[in-house]
Amino acid sequence: MDQLIIPALMHAGQYLVAFTLTALALSSVYSLSVIGERWWTFRQAHTASAGLLTRVLDEVERGRLQGALADCKAGRGSYLAAVLAVGLREFLPLESANPGLHAGPDMDRATFAAREAMQRSTAVEIERLEHRLTTLATLGNISPFVGLFGTVIGIMRAFDAISRTGTGALASVSTGIAEALVATAAGLFVAIPAVTAYNHFVSRVKSYATEMDAAASELVATVHRAAQR
Repeated sequence: MDQLIIPALMHAGQYLVAFTLTALALSSVYSLSVIGERWWTFRQAHTASAGLLTRVLDEVERGRLQGALADCKAGRGSYLAAVLAVGLREFLPLESANPGLHAGPDMDRATFAAREAMQRSTAVEIERLEHRLTTLATLGNISPFVGLFGTVIGIMRAFDAISRTGTGALASVSTGIAEALVATAAGLFVAIPAVTAYNHFVSRVKSYATEMDAAASELVATVHRAAQR
């Protein structure tokens, strides 16, 4: 079996290395496109969320839930806007004709419904922010091994050249060694940015998730204070 497989690999070695490098080049382009798209999405989300919670809570303090909801609708792309908006919709029936909120039995039901809605919205926003991050993690994990495959094939071609020429002169092994080194470098070139970006984005998602939970709690507490007044 070895007498069949090894010569076949030697014969196809040049094409296998070319295929490996092509796959790594395509993976690099895709990885960089995902990194760029996620960076732009996170930047937009952060910009749209800046100061939104303060504006919403100020409106709620005055008993103007419609105004607070309008602020959320204006914050397109904001992770906070989506969470706060669903909570505000549950509290809207408590808004009075004059600025103010009705306190009573309906408050407890609205509070429970708002908390549940905001938890679901938080989960949806986390999923939106994590979109395609798994792909980055996968590319970061497998790219070094794909490069290693090309490295092995390149070394095998170098040894095959030695066996055919009967000498270890640099001219006979340089092609195989060069292919091996290029494949190794290509695998690392894909893996390092992918892993770095993945860790950065996951850290940002965790921070945003904490911020969304805190904003939901602050909204409920502010609604209760406004209703008591």
